[in-house]
Amino acid sequence: MNTKSELFRRAFIICIVLLLLATAVLLGAYTYFGKRTFVNLEQEQLNRTADSAQSLFDDRMNDSRTTFRQYLDSISKAGNISYILVFPESRLNGYFFATNIPNFQEDATFLELQERLMSGETTDFNNVSISTVTGSIYSGRPLYRGEDLVGCLLLIMDIDEVTSAFTLLSNSLWVTAIFLLPIMMLAAFFLINHLLNPISEMTKVARQLSNGNYDARVTGEYRGELGILARTMNNMSGALSNTIHQLQSEKRQLGYILSSFSDGVAAIDKNGELTHYNPVLMKMFGAVEVHSPMDLVPDRMIWDSFRAVIDSQEMRSFHYNLPGDRTLWITIVPVMSENEGCVGAVGLFKDATEIEQLERMRNEYVANISHELRTPLTAVRGLLEPLYDGMVRDEDTKKRYYSIMLHEVERLSRLITDMLQLSRLQSGTENMNIKLFDVNELIEDVSMSLKPEADKRSIFIEIETKENLPDAMSDRDRIEQVLVILVDNALRFAKTKVKLTVTDDPHDILVSVWDDGCGISQEDLPRLFERFYKADRSRREGGNGLGLAIAKQIMDALDEQLEVESKLGEWTCFRFTLKKYVSNAIPLNSVDEIISK
Repeated sequence: MNTKSELFRRAFIICIVLLLLATAVLLGAYTYFGKRTFVNLEQEQLNRTADSAQSLFDDRMNDSRTTFRQYLDSISKAGNISYILVFPESRLNGYFFATNIPNFQEDATFLELQERLMSGETTDFNNVSISTVTGSIYSGRPLYRGEDLVGCLLLIMDIDEVTSAFTLLSNSLWVTAIFLLPIMMLAAFFLINHLLNPISEMTKVARQLSNGNYDARVTGEYRGELGILARTMNNMSGALSNTIHQLQSEKRQLGYILSSFSDGVAAIDKNGELTHYNPVLMKMFGAVEVHSPMDLVPDRMIWDSFRAVIDSQEMRSFHYNLPGDRTLWITIVPVMSENEGCVGAVGLFKDATEIEQLERMRNEYVANISHELRTPLTAVRGLLEPLYDGMVRDEDTKKRYYSIMLHEVERLSRLITDMLQLSRLQSGTENMNIKLFDVNELIEDVSMSLKPEADKRSIFIEIETKENLPDAMSDRDRIEQVLVILVDNALRFAKTKVKLTVTDDPHDILVSVWDDGCGISQEDLPRLFERFYKADRSRREGGNGLGLAIAKQIMDALDEQLEVESKLGEWTCFRFTLKKYVSNAIPLNSVDEIISK
């Protein structure tokens, strides 16, 4: 509904009703009270005339009745007044009447009035009919001669003509009012429309503000209270606009902050309605469309914990297990307000899976390194004690003991060296000497160096290189170390054959080390490059479990890829990439060379 039309219609109807009522009341009051006022004025005038006649009669006691009648006739002609003069006559045993009213006949009303006058009472009245006289006003006076009552006088004024004229005037006023009423209604229409224009504009601005248009303003310049109201509304809309824009900005910032969190966040109010959450939490629980808390986290226990925090106003933390061996740390804190107390709760959902895995790996690392260190130390101690106690006297036996102890010490030394190197690689302090080198030549060198070990195990090393292969741009020594680790590992578990293959693609050189060993299970593949991790098949050879971890760290430091594929019981293949040399690239030297220059 159009607010202005409705308000205008009501105001216009009220104005017309008030206008009609005012016109009717004014004209009715004028008709009623005006006529009565006119009659009262005429009555007062008639009373004064009667008083004058009474005084005249009393002052001229010696004048005859004829002279007094002449006086009354003159009054009658001058003021359109009729009279009735009554004198008692003892000789007639009745009353003497003198009047200028034609065909006057005594009636009961006149006799009653005459009796009252002859008793000395003064009277004036209207709306009484006497004989043939109607529509008149009356004024009666007793007549005295000294102290004696000798007669009475009744003056009569006909007001029918005046009443008719007054009625005609009233009718003319009614007609004029009816004629002027449409003009007044039209004037009221334009006046109300003009007065309602500011209200209509302010209503439109208020509606726009309610619809979210906070830049709407009242543009008209108005005076008085409407002007004050318009300026106040503009000030209010300006302040509201600034507040809303600030709230929207803060909401966007809060959204960005929540979206940037690596942990899940959810907040509810004291009524249990969801107020904030971030995409991370949706991803944790696989939520797609969120309309209620249960759509976000489909577990009533978690939301009951939120409600318990709101009720107790105390923080609560607990672990929560997700499918797939995932663990969450959930911390819920109450949101406090200065005036309203606790108004809600905020929960932080932290994925602790990786932390717990790291903790488990740390424990395993400590256990593994303790085992790797204790094994050679136990062997050395077991051989030193009989030597120290003089229990071994045979020289050949002593030499065999010393040989075993030397082997264990060398093993312990290699373990410590590998741990230190791995630590430097992980910390990024190990230097990389990037140079050009021939990959085919490197493959040949590694194959030749490990051929004795392969012959000892009756394993054939096959090499498949590519002609016209571009040079590689990397650290040759580090790549040789990786190759030695991979080939040595392959020789440990190969049955009859180890194959080294070199190929390339448009961007990289691809080197693979394949063996026909027993393979690696799919469960062990993701953890194969962890420190001290050994699959079941590798434990037979007694390696320290650091070689593959060192190889992975070297390739990561060189920004290369190292991957493994395997089929349990059949084969295993390690594959890594090397960057090709680009002729227009800037050659890179080692850090030591740069410093020396």
